[in-house]
Amino acid sequence: MLRSLKFHLRYFFHKKLRQTHRISHKSLEFICLIIGATFVSLFSFGFAKLSDLGLELNAHWSSKYPIAVWFVLPLGMAFLTWFTKKYTPYVGGSGIPQVIASINLPHSSYKTKLVEFSQTIWKIPLTFLAMLIGASVGREGPSVQVGAAVMLAWGNYCRKHNLAFRGLSTNELLATGAAGGLAAAFNAPLAGVIFAIEELGRGVMLRWERRVLMGVLAAGFILVAIQGNSPYFPSYQGATSVSYLYLWLAICGVVCGILGGIFGRLLAKGIAGLSPEKWRGWIRQHPIYIALLLGLVLAVLGSYTHGQTYGTGYEVVARALEGQAIEPEIGILKLLSTVTTYWNGIAGGIFTPSLTTGAGIGSMLWDISGGMVDQRFLVILCMAAFLAGGTQSPVTASVVVMEMTGAQPVLIWLLISSIIASIISRQFSPKPFYHFAAGRFRQQMQTRQAEELRSKTEQEK
Repeated sequence: MLRSLKFHLRYFFHKKLRQTHRISHKSLEFICLIIGATFVSLFSFGFAKLSDLGLELNAHWSSKYPIAVWFVLPLGMAFLTWFTKKYTPYVGGSGIPQVIASINLPHSSYKTKLVEFSQTIWKIPLTFLAMLIGASVGREGPSVQVGAAVMLAWGNYCRKHNLAFRGLSTNELLATGAAGGLAAAFNAPLAGVIFAIEELGRGVMLRWERRVLMGVLAAGFILVAIQGNSPYFPSYQGATSVSYLYLWLAICGVVCGILGGIFGRLLAKGIAGLSPEKWRGWIRQHPIYIALLLGLVLAVLGSYTHGQTYGTGYEVVARALEGQAIEPEIGILKLLSTVTTYWNGIAGGIFTPSLTTGAGIGSMLWDISGGMVDQRFLVILCMAAFLAGGTQSPVTASVVVMEMTGAQPVLIWLLISSIIASIISRQFSPKPFYHFAAGRFRQQMQTRQAEELRSKTEQEK
């Protein structure tokens, strides 16, 4: 009997020790996940503050020295194009295509080249410089690439030291950091989750397990705790329903779908793809000269609009959401300035410039209608619809705009217009822009891997 009691006591204590070990391991992994989300939030927060500084400095010098714009923009664009192509070839453009390409690449030494921390961190100062000189860029797309790089670097560190994340794949770490970066950039936790599922998970198998979604939400909520639960843009105070509602939903969806599809196609084609065939070789071989010319175009647009096409266009959206009149042509000019900037291949996102373009289109429709409906209602509809037209991600566009403006009462109308815009957009740009650009990055990595393998094979012979 004594022996039996001793056996049962030993079994009990061994069982409790194993349970305690499992609980401790789960607690450690949860702590590591929160630390990783905190890093993503802090990088996004610092990026946001630096971007705000860049926009403020640009507004100051461009208004005080308007002639300088004609020199600073062309020379600045030429410098950024040269530096990006020579030293940081993987940080050009938005950053979202690089993450999508990395998730879709097979496991190899090249899978994470596009989101290596040492390379990706250049995204922050280069985007700051682009804003400083007056390029039409945003920081949200770059925050996605930076977030992915930060979470991947932290995850690799934890796995190397056997702390946590042994059950999470590289793809899941990338998705967690990328979506967390978006959630923190927009101060919109829910939008980060939707973005991860709708955009990052499109065409690839990802396990949306609890840890991934918790990491995304944690990154967003940590930033909310840092800077408060306030919308990115002024809170929406406009109408929640108007006369002939479904007609206006259709009009906004169709117009923004057409323009968003054209926008996506222009971005995807690039200046070489749209030029006559006999010029394409020269354009590809002389990117610095092209950057100088495109910088002059940006200077023309900026001077004509008194600086409203520079940077993110935040002030334009804020005025439109408050019901103030803005120039009817600002939406089209912002579209042109964003395309012109993107064609240079410099670091900078298109998310917020797209929202500014949408706000301008909404104001233009209100002006055409003679003020029949609340301007703010058309502005917020077109913000979501144009973003959906450009990215073909209607749910993400609707939720992003809803969280950025606190416009929960009109979410269903945003979604309807965004779906219409997304469908119309496909007639002009069959493949979503981010995934089209991701395909180019993926092909580039696979080509380099094949060349390296061929070189090794030749050396062995």
